[in-house]
Amino acid sequence: MKIAVDCRYIGHSGIGRVCEGILDNLDYSEHEYYLIGQKKYLEKYNGANIVENDTEPYSFKGLRTFDKKLNKICDAIIIPNFLIPFGIKIPVYSIMHDLIFLDVKETTRGFKDRLIKKILLKRGMKKSKSIACVSDFTLSRCEFHFKKYSKKCYVNYQGLSKDIKEYCEIHAERVNKENKIVYVGNVKKHKGIKTLLSAFSGVEGFTLKIIGEKDNFLTGLKLDENAYENVEFTGRISDERLFNEIKTAKFLVQPSKYEGFGIPPLEALYLGTQPIISDIDVFREIYKELPVVYFNGENDLTEKLKRNPETVDCRELINNRYNYKNFVRNILIRIGNKSGKQQPHKT
Repeated sequence: MKIAVDCRYIGHSGIGRVCEGILDNLDYSEHEYYLIGQKKYLEKYNGANIVENDTEPYSFKGLRTFDKKLNKICDAIIIPNFLIPFGIKIPVYSIMHDLIFLDVKETTRGFKDRLIKKILLKRGMKKSKSIACVSDFTLSRCEFHFKKYSKKCYVNYQGLSKDIKEYCEIHAERVNKENKIVYVGNVKKHKGIKTLLSAFSGVEGFTLKIIGEKDNFLTGLKLDENAYENVEFTGRISDERLFNEIKTAKFLVQPSKYEGFGIPPLEALYLGTQPIISDIDVFREIYKELPVVYFNGENDLTEKLKRNPETVDCRELINNRYNYKNFVRNILIRIGNKSGKQQPHKT
């Protein structure tokens, strides 16, 4: 088969990492792939055809620049989001990460913005032949908001990046934990940064590093480490430094009020650091049987930050449950079935 993949998300956190996870686990000798995006990110994938496109996938221009020649060449296209570019005539296999724009009003800029996103979400579900939901929680939100199209949905758990696994092979030794707490992600309101900062103010002898983009989504928070004692806002950092910061921390805290999956705690577990995470449904699903600590509210988080972390050793369980090889295979099986061609199964 000839399969296109929208890779313009590479370079963005979140969906960009999912896109890389897909590309790193494709067998380029099994099918012919057409990778849409920037050559600098894609030329390392030997055997793939590169369709250069440097438009921003989240922009209106990005929705209008699909190369229509691919409709005649390809049997299907994989899109790692709900934004389906105009002009696509071949079957679409999309990925749904969350429906936060509909579930949390504060993530949109008013009624008009929310309506536009709802229209695009509905269009994405309608246009897709199959929709991989990254959690059962996300699938349930698809059923709630778009029951008519939810039969196309299935749960397909993502995995960890190739980079973090290579880092762990190189840095296999255990390290002494520093009196450090890390948070990884953006500072949007639903991420719960205010809860973390308030809880941290009751903890002595620790530093807190908030790692990620300072995108000013959190109203009322001065994004300046000088405004908070023993708190550092690092901004975006390299993967190697990120993994080192997590590996040497006593805890990673994920205080989110809403997530579709929530990858940083999984990365922390893989690096041998115990996560303290908010007690929300999706975390109960994803981190079932894994050595995480749940908290409810600021006071509870403060008390749990004062405890000694447990020893974390669960890489085998993570690799078995969450890996991109299975994620990719589940998508390709559906492409093969829809095209009427037998999809080979590889172990």
